Amino acid sequence: MSIAFTGRSMDLLKILLFGQAEPLEVPERVRTAIERQQSQSEILIGWVQLGVVVVFGTLYALSPKTFDMDVMITPVPWALAAYLAFTIVRLVLGYRDALTRWFLTLSVIVDMALLIGLIWSFHIQYEQPAAFVLKVPTLLYVFIFIALRALRFDAYFVLLAGLIAAVGWLFVLTASLAEGSSEITRDFVLYMTSNQVLLGAEFDKIISILVVTMILALAIVRARRLLVRSVTEGAAAEDLSRFFAPEIADQITKAGQRIEPGHGELVEAAVLFCDIRGFTQLASWRHLERRPNQIRGRRMPCARSMSSYL
Repeated sequence: MSIAFTGRSMDLLKILLFGQAEPLEVPERVRTAIERQQSQSEILIGWVQLGVVVVFGTLYALSPKTFDMDVMITPVPWALAAYLAFTIVRLVLGYRDALTRWFLTLSVIVDMALLIGLIWSFHIQYEQPAAFVLKVPTLLYVFIFIALRALRFDAYFVLLAGLIAAVGWLFVLTASLAEGSSEITRDFVLYMTSNQVLLGAEFDKIISILVVTMILALAIVRARRLLVRSVTEGAAAEDLSRFFAPEIADQITKAGQRIEPGHGELVEAAVLFCDIRGFTQLASWRHLERRPNQIRGRRMPCARSMSSYL
């Protein structure tokens, strides 16, 4: 009894978290429609990424430079140029519908690696201790890149982006401490006004990245299941309209309640049964695929004749 109750509780919990399960067998046309939507989402992601790098590059170019212009290493422009080139390649492949799953995985890794590398390069360009990069606002771009993956109904890429971002920031924190020029402090004011490291603040950032990632992934799983059901029901409704009069099909698909045997609408109607003389013999030697055309060719003249009596 308790085992059955626990199993039912787990099923209810899964429905609460992830929504109704997808059909076990998704029709090919439904799968094709979803893949088409995914391809369009990847193109949109590419344009948003291009806009992000252009905005970031423009802000960097227009902002006054506070570092020494004689610095030999200026990695920020190089990182932006590399990311711009990769984004353009990705956008071109998106329009050619040539984005494979392994390339999309590589794209997520490259996106986060370039962003984390760009953040890490700030202390080199500005000639500051490594802990200097822990306070740069560019970290907020991590959430933009994670949210971008939510445009595709695939939680895998959101989880991958969030995991890489969290690991990347943990690497930045570890490297900053290993550099040895900054000390760990518990004073929040000192942390904000110096290059000291407050571990609690950095772990808060990592936890925030992971929590946002999990919430977005959960939302995507629910949205994908709803998308599959909606597309499947839409395809079924379209097929239904092929075999029923449009007003009947529309009434069935837009019914406010579930249609069950015994429930219906009483109307006055007349039913006319017609038989085509010699059709049995005709159908016995005609090709099967031609029969619907034969019936259709004889039905239209009959319909025109009967309409004059209505």
